Amino acid sequence: MLEGFPLTTRFSIPFADIDMMQHVNNVAYIRWAETMRAEYHAQVMKTPINGDRGMIQATINFTYERQLVYREHVAIGIRIPRIGNKSFDFYYEIWSVTHGYRAAHGITTMVAYDFVHRRTTEILPDWRTAIAAYEAGPQHEYI
Repeated sequence: MLEGFPLTTRFSIPFADIDMMQHVNNVAYIRWAETMRAEYHAQVMKTPINGDRGMIQATINFTYERQLVYREHVAIGIRIPRIGNKSFDFYYEIWSVTHGYRAAHGITTMVAYDFVHRRTTEILPDWRTAIAAYEAGPQHEYI
């Protein structure tokens, strides 16, 4: 169900993520993805996400395939399928563990950014090395 994703998490959907239509609000999927992205950053880049050098989001695209509901068990995976000179992509899949289907998938393009000088920058060589090793290594579970 999330083979090829170096970082995953599982949880039961809280009531706070349910909207008036009695299913998970679309914003919750993006919040879950951003939480995973922050954890990936912490585990792999080993620099503060709010430090002098970081990343900014350039694009986000999510496709919602099936609805999720309160207390359903879900699994989320994150990986980096592309690294350019100044940007890289995070890819996410959100699965219903309860029903065994993919509920959504998405991609965000992130740009390496120097917050001190307020400009884009090349991706740090240390990040490239760390990402390659993490992506090739075993799967990690974020709890």
